[in-house]
Amino acid sequence: MTVLGSDHLVTFDYAEPSPIMLFAQRWWRRTVTLLKVGVVVGAVAAYPIMTVASNRIDDSAIEITGQNWTLPEVGVSIVKIARELEGAGWAGDRANWHPQARLTAMPAWQSATAEALSRHTGMLADLTAQGEEVDSDLKAAARLLSGVEGEDMRPRLTAAAEALNRYDSRAGRGLAATPDKLAKLQAQAVLFADWAEADRIDLSVQINQDIVEWPASRTDIETFYGAKARAHVAQQMLVAARLSEPRLARLPAVSAAFDRAELAWGRAAQMKPLVVSNQSGDGPFMANHLASIGFHLGEAQDASRNLADLLGDVPESALENIAGLETRLAAAP
Repeated sequence: MTVLGSDHLVTFDYAEPSPIMLFAQRWWRRTVTLLKVGVVVGAVAAYPIMTVASNRIDDSAIEITGQNWTLPEVGVSIVKIARELEGAGWAGDRANWHPQARLTAMPAWQSATAEALSRHTGMLADLTAQGEEVDSDLKAAARLLSGVEGEDMRPRLTAAAEALNRYDSRAGRGLAATPDKLAKLQAQAVLFADWAEADRIDLSVQINQDIVEWPASRTDIETFYGAKARAHVAQQMLVAARLSEPRLARLPAVSAAFDRAELAWGRAAQMKPLVVSNQSGDGPFMANHLASIGFHLGEAQDASRNLADLLGDVPESALENIAGLETRLAAAP
């Protein structure tokens, strides 16, 4: 065995690690730390991002042109139901852990949409009632759309859409009563005006609160999107109403009233604030979206009342004369 003396060991005092290895070790530790931090931040931020991404409110136009509906308004209702169920899904049915369960705007939009469709269907049921007998499908659809506290809406909405489709099919074959067209249009205009009036009252209550949260409270958001949802239903029903009686376009006053009502309801329905604000209207930064939609609803209410009055003054003979003129024009060489 060879014993190393101090003369041999002194050479190890100048031994140093490789600079490349030190650099690699340093960057490896930093990379691992960065990955750990990234995983934590990603896990924390993923849920809010998923929540924001799941808030999808579809206020685009409903196209039923070319579809064979006996009552175009029934087609609008069915398409609205299908759009909510097959699009983003029904937020109110989500489990408590689901991102959509944390939303405010979308549940308010969907709940108000179902309520508006229920009231409109109930109106059709009243107009088609024969004595005290109400059409069973319309009655069932109105009841299913109204919803029950604590019960999932998807099966109810699916059943309501099926009931509406059955009624429209029976009406097309003459097996179910259909409402008088002028009476239906007038009743719709009155119903929509009542919606605007009720929403304006609710909006006014929220705007005039003594203590206002910044930028808006949960109730402010629910009130805004409830009004927006009803405005969208009203606008689309008015568009469908013209399809049900195109001869009204030949009456200038009525046609102009339709234009005004559709435009007013459309302005309320198409409001798209990034963040709903219920701040002072004369503030330097934040607008008051509740006041803005309330203004549009005021115009929509007046336009709907005016339309209802004009439709009430249209005699049946006017439509018959127009129909006769169209028949003669079609038969002319």
